[in-house]
Amino acid sequence: MDSTNLAEFSSQNLKACTNDFNESNLIGLTQFGRFFRGNLGGQYVIVKIWDSEKLECLSSKYNDEYLIIREEIKFWTNPKLKGYPKLVTLIGYSWERDIKGVVYDLNPLDTLGSVIMKDSLNWLQRIKVIHELAKILKFIHDQEKQNMVLNISASHILLDEDCRPKLFDLLLLSELKMPKEQLTMSTSHIDPYFSLRGGEWDKSSEVFSFGIVLLELVTKRISDIVKTENDTLNLDNLIHIWAKKEYKPNCSFVHKNLQEDWHYCAEDGVTITLLAMQCIEFFPSNRPTMKDVLQSLDNLSVLQHLHDARPTKREKNFVLS
Repeated sequence: MDSTNLAEFSSQNLKACTNDFNESNLIGLTQFGRFFRGNLGGQYVIVKIWDSEKLECLSSKYNDEYLIIREEIKFWTNPKLKGYPKLVTLIGYSWERDIKGVVYDLNPLDTLGSVIMKDSLNWLQRIKVIHELAKILKFIHDQEKQNMVLNISASHILLDEDCRPKLFDLLLLSELKMPKEQLTMSTSHIDPYFSLRGGEWDKSSEVFSFGIVLLELVTKRISDIVKTENDTLNLDNLIHIWAKKEYKPNCSFVHKNLQEDWHYCAEDGVTITLLAMQCIEFFPSNRPTMKDVLQSLDNLSVLQHLHDARPTKREKNFVLS
């Protein structure tokens, strides 16, 4: 297999750098496995390990045991990605009997889900996170070969040391049809139209998931299904259900603490709330494209201010990046 000059790691390499895949290094789940923090001789990395059974199922379907990792390498080494800082850098892989995975050059600050409710992430930083995420998704959706992210949720978006979002786990097989029974992503971020009607997961489904992350960022709420004392499900904790109950024209869902941020303006709050509501429309045809989303975000006054003026000393101290 052509490794395109990537490092080939042994299973022992990956076990050693993750402390034998210790739970303390587990960051989260991917569509086909798990991902861990690792340390390769002082270099901090992310190690993504594929689940053997899921991988075997896909490999047998396409009669090619190397297909998944070859597609992974082909995408991350695409010349179009060079110099594109919003995606991670692939540095190596392992393809042994007991361990199959890839290694990314990334030392994440945390997941977005871990900081989304904290005051440490201010209004400007939240807007920059969602703006960068929109640019990443537009870039992916614009590629000639269709790739899907699938796991778009706050817990599945990594933040680097400058609080910039990074995506690393894409479904890289355009021929692969993903029925809803095989999706492992959180119910709180899955497209309800797809969930109820079935069919194929597509770009509009990812716009819905993006809309959930956007709502979580501006409201400082986490979308989740909570069981009550009598073991029934409280669907009101799903943020898109809550939002549709609460939404009124020209209203803002921006958390009151964020409204006190000196970068905030009321007009931006109304605009971004409306954008989120458009993204979570039930019918896919009513949702914007990621190109539309990015155009709307670009028009926010907080971003216009960043583009039109140099940061003042106060701004430099206020923003982590």
